[in-house]
Amino acid sequence: MRLTLIFPSVGRKEHTPYVRAWQMEPLSMAVLAGMTPPGFEVRFYDDRIEPIPFDEPTDLVAMSVETFTALRAYRIARQFRARGVPVVMGGYHVTLAPEEAREHADAIVLGDAEPVWRRVLDDARRRRLEPVYDGRGTRVLSGIRARRDLFAGKRYQNVTLVEFARGCNFKCDFCSITAFHHAMQSHRPADEVAEEMAATASRRFFIVDDNIVSQPHRVRELCRALIPLRIGWVGQASIHIAQDDELLELMVQSGCRGVLIGMESLDAANLRDMGKSWNVSHASYADSLANFRRHGLAVYGTFIFGYDNDDARLVERSVDFAREHKLFLAAFNHLIPFPGTPLYARLEAEGRLLRPRWWLDGDCRVGDVVFRPRRMSPDELQAACLAARRRFYSWPSIAARMWDRQANAQSALMLGVYLGLNASSHFDIDRRQGLRLGAGGTGSARGDESHGAALRDGDAAHDGSSRRAASHGYREALAEPAERQ
Repeated sequence: MRLTLIFPSVGRKEHTPYVRAWQMEPLSMAVLAGMTPPGFEVRFYDDRIEPIPFDEPTDLVAMSVETFTALRAYRIARQFRARGVPVVMGGYHVTLAPEEAREHADAIVLGDAEPVWRRVLDDARRRRLEPVYDGRGTRVLSGIRARRDLFAGKRYQNVTLVEFARGCNFKCDFCSITAFHHAMQSHRPADEVAEEMAATASRRFFIVDDNIVSQPHRVRELCRALIPLRIGWVGQASIHIAQDDELLELMVQSGCRGVLIGMESLDAANLRDMGKSWNVSHASYADSLANFRRHGLAVYGTFIFGYDNDDARLVERSVDFAREHKLFLAAFNHLIPFPGTPLYARLEAEGRLLRPRWWLDGDCRVGDVVFRPRRMSPDELQAACLAARRRFYSWPSIAARMWDRQANAQSALMLGVYLGLNASSHFDIDRRQGLRLGAGGTGSARGDESHGAALRDGDAAHDGSSRRAASHGYREALAEPAERQ
């Protein structure tokens, strides 16, 4: 039986290459392939970097869908279903918007794929797919084996993605990860993760967990297992570990080169509203950043704007703060109401959603503000975020932040990484802005876009999250292992 795995793109911007920093190995596809039993011929196509051969014979198509890729995924599914090929969809967006996804797929998977994937394939072989497979409930993450041969010959960023934990224990109201996992986190055995990393023969890793430190005792286990490997890695973490010197030192010993920190806001009321008041409950941002630097950890700080206390002055002050504290990188994004989150429900109840189903609007573009802020117009918020990126990645800012010998320029290698990534971010700002959701392009087979355009007609007006997307280039750049004596 022939199985085709597809990873959909966000969309396209006319006459512009797809954002290079977003072209990472899609680990979810390798995990699905690894769970597929013998007897299946598995093919994989990445819509971000190659054409999808819609006319190639296959018996089943499977896609992992995030909110930003939903419209594109539905258009791809329409092509295959028109050819009589059944389509299975799973992923964050499918679980959070199941009734919508069912309209565009023959079967959907809710929650994790591991508990149900064999049954999906058995049913597909018998041509008896059920409409819904529910993988929620008790989670067992041991024994996961990713088939990385799936990526052979494809031009991805030079970094290997590995999963240690799923979910996060915190309850940020804007986060689709929290909504999907119900503020719970489960871990793979640390020794299995270390064995997987060693088997890849790579030395540059991104640990894809949305918060690798939300259970500090677990990350200690992982770090001890990684120390003998002599590799480099980066990951996403919460700032509450900034004063835990023992943990930070252990992370550095295990090869950690930097962390992405969701700082989100300098305003305490905003942090309280988003469910993140603990961000500054133990130490100030300044003290926390100083301690990361003392341990030689580069920091990518992310900020979100659009909460009720935000105005243009706070956006400017956030840029000033990021430059003053010499952040290695920073993201300045507007708030995005993802379906299934408390934020989305609140904005919907208050009548502030301008495009309630923005992810299905073919006229929607990356960077559009789809809700009504309190203290700025949508256009003002969009312009403020774009101006913030331009200020932070201006040449004078890059030069000023470079001279941080504790982290950004602690070695010739780190200095080179800093300059390369900041320069690419400087040139990449406009390339990321304005990608049209669902659009095909050079990576699509002929006729794809016109066939799927009907989706726009019937549909009314971030993971993965915007924070996760912002970290892509950071993963590749900072995972370079330091030279060891």
